[in-house]
Amino acid sequence: MPEKKVSFEDFVLDYGRFQLSRGGCPLKLEGLPLQLLMFLVENQGQLVTREQIADALWGKDVFVDVEQGINTAIRKIRMALDDNSGQPRCLQTVVGRGYRFIALIRIEDEDPVPAGLVTAEELGRAIMTAAGLDPENPVGPPKSPTKS
Repeated sequence: MPEKKVSFEDFVLDYGRFQLSRGGCPLKLEGLPLQLLMFLVENQGQLVTREQIADALWGKDVFVDVEQGINTAIRKIRMALDDNSGQPRCLQTVVGRGYRFIALIRIEDEDPVPAGLVTAEELGRAIMTAAGLDPENPVGPPKSPTKS
């Protein structure tokens, strides 16, 4: 199965390579902000609360400054995306609640049908043809008129 890639604006978020790129050039984005970006993209259009972010990135029993960690990660994401919190294109802040990924995304398939493989429909047609049946008329050959 091909690794998942998500496109938005002129960015590609490659889950398999754990990489964000723009115009084909990889961008420098550290692990935690990249994980947060992936989490926000997965929940595209939905409000993601700071509590959900803390839970997804650190778990429940972590003793770090989660608030500062989220703020830093969001700031780094915005810098990488060249996004402005005042007029967001990608990452919207919902004051006092959390964040929403608002850019339109497209999920890309690297190679939906690998070369040399056929679809189930193509295989079915080939089998029917080999059996002497018409794939367009799977009921069978036309009946000859019966003599009375």
